Amino acid sequence: MKTKTRMQKTAKKASRMASQATRAASDFTSAASKAVSDTLKKAQRKRKMARMKKAAKQMVALVGAAAAVTGAAAAVQKVRKAR
Repeated sequence: MKTKTRMQKTAKKASRMASQATRAASDFTSAASKAVSDTLKKAQRKRKMARMKKAAKQMVALVGAAAAVTGAAAAVQKVRKAR
């Protein structure tokens, strides 16, 4: 009778240890997954900001070009009026 009780205690303890190990592994997996997704989100944000910077530079270049064309057109009009 005593042996059975010892075996039951041992089995219960082993079961408890196994569930703790499973919980620890699950926590570790969740933490690793979160770290990976955070890294990916950060990279996506960086790419998005780079695209926005590029677009802003292009807009500045276009505005500068438009100003140059407008200035040239105004100069041509002045020259024509002078004749």
